[in-house]
Amino acid sequence: MKQRLLLLIFLFLPLVTALAQVIEELEEMPPQQLQLEVYYKLIEKNGKFGLADDEGKVVVPAKYNTVEYKKFEPYIRVELDGKFGLMDAEQHLLLPIRYSKLEVFYKRTDVFYAEYQEEGKRKTDIISETGRSILPAGAILRGYHGPEIMITVNGKEALIDGESGTYLLEPIYDSVYSEGNRYRVCLNGKCGYIDKKTHQVLVPLIYDDAYSYFRNGLVILVLKGKAGVLDEQGNTVIPFAYEKISSGSDNKTFNVTNTAKKEALFSAEGKQFTAWYDYITSDDSDHFYYYRQDPASGDAYKFGYVDKSGKDLTGPVFDKAVKFYRSDDCIELLKDGKTVYLNRAGKVVTRNCR
Repeated sequence: MKQRLLLLIFLFLPLVTALAQVIEELEEMPPQQLQLEVYYKLIEKNGKFGLADDEGKVVVPAKYNTVEYKKFEPYIRVELDGKFGLMDAEQHLLLPIRYSKLEVFYKRTDVFYAEYQEEGKRKTDIISETGRSILPAGAILRGYHGPEIMITVNGKEALIDGESGTYLLEPIYDSVYSEGNRYRVCLNGKCGYIDKKTHQVLVPLIYDDAYSYFRNGLVILVLKGKAGVLDEQGNTVIPFAYEKISSGSDNKTFNVTNTAKKEALFSAEGKQFTAWYDYITSDDSDHFYYYRQDPASGDAYKFGYVDKSGKDLTGPVFDKAVKFYRSDDCIELLKDGKTVYLNRAGKVVTRNCR
């Protein structure tokens, strides 16, 4: 008897868990959405769709191409001939069927991102369920990311909070970008960074609007035509003396190009740890970086390998470079037209170690 009871509990436990989950979801739903989920069903007539309640009474007439309501949204979206509108559960058309796109904005069920045509031009807006724009007067929507809404006011860019409607950044900048926990702002061709929480200036607006890139708390900037790297406190990590700097794919190195067009790798602490080469990969290999040295005579390029500390292991002697992967015991290379092998220890051998 005890075994049968345990078996029944085992069999019905998933059903009980699933039911509890459904009940929990229903309890969290707004009243209108709960009504939609529990009492309404989709109906069809002549290829058109609507909604009826559990007694068969038509709530939304079957005259739309699509009728949809999604979890935690208290309204019904209807579509006719490629245009969308918004209805409530009492058949009140809250938003006319004129929008080519109508989506819930962020986590707010009463605010929508809308696209529509006006005087033959495509318009975008963030609107309430009454059709009122939540943007400041005269603002043009540029886009949004999460709750942050990007707008232009009188030719200047700004950011507002989509939940409170308040300005995150006033419309005083030529360009504004949201990047992680900071804003990149530019004015009169000069750029800097502002902290999102404190609104304190992290990097002053003195840097060229040519290139910037934040990674792991470090930012690549250009000052008077020269590239350098700062930390988030504004301290110089790599001085502004180079033609170009890019971040390595391992997020721990920088590929730096000097005025002679030679390349070297720098650490995240700003220390150069390889010699200067005509080219050096910044790709994250498990064992080595490879480089290219261009001969002065115009002969074919030659490639070599350095270890993770920057020590040159081989010299530029190979006819072609091959990336060393984690699964490799060694890689096959050509040296003066002959096959050789580079093993994990960084030794060049003639015996196949693959």
